[in-house]
Amino acid sequence: MYRQLTEQAEKYLLSLYNQDDIAGELKRKLADLMASGEANADAACRALKLSRRTLQRRLKAEKTSFQKVLQEVRAVLAVNYLSDERLKSLEIAMLLGYSNISTFTTAFKSWYDMPPATYRQKILGV
Repeated sequence: MYRQLTEQAEKYLLSLYNQDDIAGELKRKLADLMASGEANADAACRALKLSRRTLQRRLKAEKTSFQKVLQEVRAVLAVNYLSDERLKSLEIAMLLGYSNISTFTTAFKSWYDMPPATYRQKILGV
């Protein structure tokens, strides 16, 4: 199951480049922005060259929101990062834009019904 999640995460990241709707464009930008620590609506709007209101309107037309897209990208990247044993949980939390490990752990549990440490143990066989 855990290898499958990792494979799904990798496929998901590759599939982002095949999406041509605004949500797909936003996912690509957010994945890039997270690496620089700027995964927020203002930075995303600048990267997309859209006003905040225009982005909201277009996402609403696609029946989603900035927060939903952000959480989806974070959930997939979290699984991908956790499969890399060189990354510590705190580093992963920071890469995903969380200010502390507790917030990341709570979010991860809401996505996958287990804490990131448990997930990592199962995927890496530690």
